[in-house]
Amino acid sequence: MQKTLEIASSTIYPLGVHFVPEGLHISAVFEAKEDCGIVLFDKKHKEGIKIPFPQNNRKGNIYSMLLKGYQDRNCSYLLYQGEETFQDPFARSIINERKYGEKKEKLSRCQVLDKTYDWEGDEPQVIPFEDSIFYMLHVRGFTKHKSSGVKAKGTYQGIIEKIPYLKELGITAVVLMPTYEFDEVLMPEKRKQPATMEEAVASYKEPIVPVNEERDKPLRINFWGYQEGLYFLPKYAYAYTKDAVTEYKDMVKALHQNGVEVMMQFYFPPAISYVAILDILKYWVLEYHIDGFHLMGVDIPMQMLCKEPLLAETKLLGERDIWENRQDDKVDCYRNFGWMDDSFLYDTRKLLKGDDNQINNYIYHSRNNSKEKGIVNYIAKQDGFRLADLVSYDRKHNMANGESNQDGTSYNCSWNCGVEGPSRKKAILTLRVRQMKNAMTFVMLSQGTPLLFSGDEFANTQEGNNNPYCQDNPVCWVKWNLQKTNQDLFHYTKELIAFRKSHSIFHCKEPLSGMDYSACGYPDVSYHGKEAWSPDTGPASRSIGVLYCGKECELFYLGINMHWETHMLGLPKLPKGKEWIPLFSTQAEWTDADRQKIENQVQEKRTQEDLHNILVPARTIMIFGTKDVPEVPKKTNKKDSI
Repeated sequence: MQKTLEIASSTIYPLGVHFVPEGLHISAVFEAKEDCGIVLFDKKHKEGIKIPFPQNNRKGNIYSMLLKGYQDRNCSYLLYQGEETFQDPFARSIINERKYGEKKEKLSRCQVLDKTYDWEGDEPQVIPFEDSIFYMLHVRGFTKHKSSGVKAKGTYQGIIEKIPYLKELGITAVVLMPTYEFDEVLMPEKRKQPATMEEAVASYKEPIVPVNEERDKPLRINFWGYQEGLYFLPKYAYAYTKDAVTEYKDMVKALHQNGVEVMMQFYFPPAISYVAILDILKYWVLEYHIDGFHLMGVDIPMQMLCKEPLLAETKLLGERDIWENRQDDKVDCYRNFGWMDDSFLYDTRKLLKGDDNQINNYIYHSRNNSKEKGIVNYIAKQDGFRLADLVSYDRKHNMANGESNQDGTSYNCSWNCGVEGPSRKKAILTLRVRQMKNAMTFVMLSQGTPLLFSGDEFANTQEGNNNPYCQDNPVCWVKWNLQKTNQDLFHYTKELIAFRKSHSIFHCKEPLSGMDYSACGYPDVSYHGKEAWSPDTGPASRSIGVLYCGKECELFYLGINMHWETHMLGLPKLPKGKEWIPLFSTQAEWTDADRQKIENQVQEKRTQEDLHNILVPARTIMIFGTKDVPEVPKKTNKKDSI
């Protein structure tokens, strides 16, 4: 070993490789107590030099050392244990010349992250759950399609180019599917059991493939990325430039400058310790200014993470409600925990397609909220049908995944509106648009935080595939040309988001009580049926009216009819000087002329008597507000006027 590489003792923490004033600090975890250390590459050691850890510099399974005086900022490294060489799981940067989807021929070397970044005063957004609109997307799939209109397709830079679109739609936070470094190439699994007779016969009938042809077969891709990876660095293949670290930070800063939070999904297998998970999240908050995380895996320590002071203003979305069995109202944790509520997804899908016994479930979900946690509502997310497929397919169509259509859930609660898959029938297409608008209305006007999957706002489709984890192609990419085709749905969604934001009654911090706390003469929320104040919640009911009373006695009425026939719903009587006016309808053919027609009907009826009911068409939601009108003078007899 050269004299310049003088080894000295060092502290155990921090884990990883870092430059310090005294030299290069190295600390790593090794399970076996055998020869282990670092392989260092620099100008003097282009082929690498093995530097073992001294055995006396070990605490438990952690080894550490200091390369005294070493300051080569261009060095790179790998770790080794015995004959095995591997990447440092605590690496902050890597040298990566590999393009997305290329087979990894050799390990990418790790680098020491040793440069500053100008955040220009960037601060966390800290948008409360009740004021948030979440938008889940896949970095590559979001802009990879040729119709995306961006220069840097499928990259962090591509998201920056789409910020004006996110602002136009009204999004407050993007939820990024895994963007930590992982190997997207799926390697063939080794057979662990002997082949069955059927498999042996099928294999015998297949032609023999020469070795070179087998090597050239297209590689299968883990497009989603829900797997273990290098958790401390961004995925390099999603960068437009070679500097993924800087490009990722540029993306976060640009989104923050436009009022949009950045949240990340992480998948942690059971092998990842609680302490490691906490260290990973804290690092991304400090180094990348991340605003929140959606944590996936088994036994995630959500209670512990929520109580970490550094994460007090960081949203933490869990797959399980950690307070579901609470018996008291004491809040012993920051309100930074949010529950990803699949029950909303399934119950709302059943209501949408007209199943029995769903009105009570709707009442529950429409007002479900909590002082202790955020409730995240969605009708489509990363797995399962896209919104457009939810109204176009009764069954999954996953043959392209290469698993004989056995993968993905068969429990979709979907309805194809009469035709399986694509259709040119106007009646079918009209009904599908109406159903998608209904779904958007349920998500956006229920209490809690709405989550929208990218492209659902203009009916992006996965062609009936409800588990396209391995599809790096237009099946999973957002097809932006559909925005023009389905502009009616897009404009409705955009207006609905703006409507929700403008009226606090639709996004309250605490649960609605059903009481008249504002002394307006109306409870904050109430439910109605054919007659006002008398909701029908029986098994066969598929329609209900919902009255909201917000600040300054602002009134809104939702007439919901998921039945296949027209239904009449009772409208509560308004105070003098007020009149109901139509604001929205989910009918695909709804126009300003339709709105004016109903308003004229209201006006005609007002001159005769109070408006007590409204006809809601089949599978339609109508939204009413109020306006001020002059009081109509009572008719007087000529004798009385003399």
